[in-house]
Amino acid sequence: MIAKIKGNIIEKNPSSLILETSGVGFEVFISGRTFEKIPEKGNMVELDIYTYVREDGISLIGFLNKDEKEIFLKLLSVSGISVKIALSALTIYSFKELKKIITDKNSDMVRRIPGIGKKLAERLILELKDKFDEEEMADFVSSGGILGDDKIREVRQALKTLGYNSMEINRALLKMKPEYLKTGKVEEILKAALREV
Repeated sequence: MIAKIKGNIIEKNPSSLILETSGVGFEVFISGRTFEKIPEKGNMVELDIYTYVREDGISLIGFLNKDEKEIFLKLLSVSGISVKIALSALTIYSFKELKKIITDKNSDMVRRIPGIGKKLAERLILELKDKFDEEEMADFVSSGGILGDDKIREVRQALKTLGYNSMEINRALLKMKPEYLKTGKVEEILKAALREV
């Protein structure tokens, strides 16, 4: 699989470009935002690549950074989302905007992407929202290790007893400042969490 290509731009179009490296010209499909950011024809560029293999051929999809590539792959994992739709999504929205739209469950904004109707928008939000929440929680845990704290375990257990699921609890805790989680008392954190769930 091709993971990266660094080469000279010999042709540049809004949806694709041809990169020449070691005498070989590779056609690489890109989003409109990538098109706007890459240099003009005749310049060098380095792109992260996703190799899309189908029965009838192989396509190379190019990205300027790993975040774009990751969200593209998440979009592609949703049944009904094609490479074309995923690239359209990254043309209309930045990966940060897309992530926010999905975590906010904003199906109207998702439906602005060409090829996405009401049902597909709902499926996309349903499938990807939890993935983004899990990532956010993993970042939170690695940044402070706060969730391993006995006090926070107690709060989580109390919230589970009240019928909240892990995602709802994680979201509530994410809304609080890490310092507050470290210094606050169990009862105070629990009350604050209940206001957020």
